[in-house]
Amino acid sequence: MNERTSIDTIAGYISERLREPILHATRTIENEVTEIRLCIGQPVAVITPKRTAYITNYTLTASSSNTSAIRCTGEDIRRTIDAVTHYSLHSHINGFRQGYFMIGKGIRAGISGLYNSDGIITDVTGISFRVSRFVTGCAEPFAHLIKSGGLLICGGVNSGKTTLLRDLCRIVGRHSKVTLIDERNEIAAVSGDGCGNDVGVLTNVMSGCPRYTGILSAIRSLAPEYIVCDEIADDSDTDAMLAGAGCGVVFAATVHSDSPEALKRRPFGERLLSSGLFRHAVFLKGSAAPGQILNIQEL
Repeated sequence: MNERTSIDTIAGYISERLREPILHATRTIENEVTEIRLCIGQPVAVITPKRTAYITNYTLTASSSNTSAIRCTGEDIRRTIDAVTHYSLHSHINGFRQGYFMIGKGIRAGISGLYNSDGIITDVTGISFRVSRFVTGCAEPFAHLIKSGGLLICGGVNSGKTTLLRDLCRIVGRHSKVTLIDERNEIAAVSGDGCGNDVGVLTNVMSGCPRYTGILSAIRSLAPEYIVCDEIADDSDTDAMLAGAGCGVVFAATVHSDSPEALKRRPFGERLLSSGLFRHAVFLKGSAAPGQILNIQEL
């Protein structure tokens, strides 16, 4: 999948008034864009690892105060939300509760706004579209390490964790039985036509279910050799993985952390590192160099 396809997909959901300016303005930087942000009253922002730019009439400006910058309106947000929810707000109530929607090809549309007493966003004021990437071969430098034990991919926001995990799943799933727990459906991008991304011919995908539930279900019914999951976040995930490890399953996962010290400071981090679930940890450089490896540590 190339980046133009992702941006075209995003633009297809954005209000018509903004669509063409965005497509034209991003044409020269289409391989760099990581995020497109809409916020009521603010200029439309395009994020890359190296800069933030703003949409004007078919071009980009570095200044948010440029009078030519196109500002997002409440009507733009309403039309975009209508498209994202396929004009059925009530059938997408879970997205308003979780704060994001998946719109295909692994692209996540995060929303912000006013929450009501039931924890549901009722008035959306901002939408952030995260560009999905498929980079074949990016996990080759460390994929072989999983044969000796679990593999943890660590990095900060926009460091490329999910992209590397997706390719690792593809590589391992070519020859071994893998179950992918894809809670937010941004790794495999499952639709009615199957997986939108190549995650391996021997990979079973469990999409849209919590990691804990998916891991235990996979162990009971799919007999995986490897389980792959994104964004380990609490002790319940560790509990489920320990149950799987007792059955001989090897895990590959991502975690939000830019160093072993930072990971240990997280409430579940010390237990995760000392559990024996993971033999190696891959640390990434960060958002300025997405997908680039800082170092690989044996745990």
